[in-house]
Amino acid sequence: MRSKVVVVGLGPAGAAALRRLNELGVPSVGFERKINPENPPVCGEFLPEPDAVSFISSKPSVSKAFSYISLAKRRNSISAVRLEFEGGKGFTLRIPGFTVSRTELVRKLVEGSEYYLGEDVVSLRKVGSEYVVRTRRGREVTAKYVIACDGYPSTIRGLLGGRSLLPPEDVAPAVNAKVETPHMRKDLVYMYASPETAGGYAWIIPFEGSVSNVGVGLRQNFVRMGFNPVRALESFIRKNPHGYFTAYSFIEPPRGRWVPVAGFYAEAKKDGVLFAGDSLGAVNPVNGGGIFPAMALGILAAEAVWLDSPHVYPVRAWSEVGAILNIGRAYRKLVDFLYSNWGFAVKLSYMFPEGVMTRIIKGEKTALFHLLRLLERGTRSGGRRRTGLTSRRPR
Repeated sequence: MRSKVVVVGLGPAGAAALRRLNELGVPSVGFERKINPENPPVCGEFLPEPDAVSFISSKPSVSKAFSYISLAKRRNSISAVRLEFEGGKGFTLRIPGFTVSRTELVRKLVEGSEYYLGEDVVSLRKVGSEYVVRTRRGREVTAKYVIACDGYPSTIRGLLGGRSLLPPEDVAPAVNAKVETPHMRKDLVYMYASPETAGGYAWIIPFEGSVSNVGVGLRQNFVRMGFNPVRALESFIRKNPHGYFTAYSFIEPPRGRWVPVAGFYAEAKKDGVLFAGDSLGAVNPVNGGGIFPAMALGILAAEAVWLDSPHVYPVRAWSEVGAILNIGRAYRKLVDFLYSNWGFAVKLSYMFPEGVMTRIIKGEKTALFHLLRLLERGTRSGGRRRTGLTSRRPR
């Protein structure tokens, strides 16, 4: 089989890439290892309203991503996010948003495209100026370009000989479950930070009707210190904050995945292979949001190969997505310090104005961001270790 582009992985990034390629008339084929893509999703499925994050939604690729998101039904409307620190201050953050089904979204995006489900890629060979992609079922496709949207850790990056694993402080194991929560407020996302959610937070996101996405994400380096995301989820439910879990019941059991929380952590392109979504690092390090950044990267990758100009992809990817995620990375360094000094974090929470905390959680620049950058430059000495906290700007 021959095609111009092979898209590997049909989550939000790959599905958006495949749709954009289809719109542009580019011969393409997609492969997804799961028989039912994004079913069930390990995600809160919450998105901010575009005008609530105008600092990024005005970017062309992100604007296009939100137009694609509108293909899926809005399941619930959210008026605010409530963030509470155990033993500290609570914040009501005016970040309006909505929920969508990732399963439905991906299904809508790939409509009309050629793709194969239940087939994972096991071989990638460069032959001349083209790539031969082979799946476990023996299907082979020869293509000029490959768009790798195969998550973290990326099989495609590994097949190319690249580093596929991040240091533990840059990875968050996350678990999520669909839970019947009849006493949960329907217009409020609830976030809870405590020593048990070290490096992350717990969430209740009212999805549709009385059903919520309930989950926990915490950093892998803290997991090694004895924490466990499933136990943290169970503990969170037992706390029953504000009675939100009264008479709860599980609809789907908790499921987990690895989430890179370093922003762009590796090169965006290697010859004719372009990386998007979690294979590049599309999750905001400070708030964990990744749906629309991943889709924006998939769209940018599709447009680059349509133009036969893969070299423009790293530049546009950084300009429209990566630079924004880098703001969240700066805040995440403060989060790391505070979780290691929880007593100080509790006291500090009372000093933060609600407006500043809102901008931090959204991932906007604040005076604190500029201060953190100054401190980083002041303490940097010698060569920098290549971790997720090192910016991967295009060269």
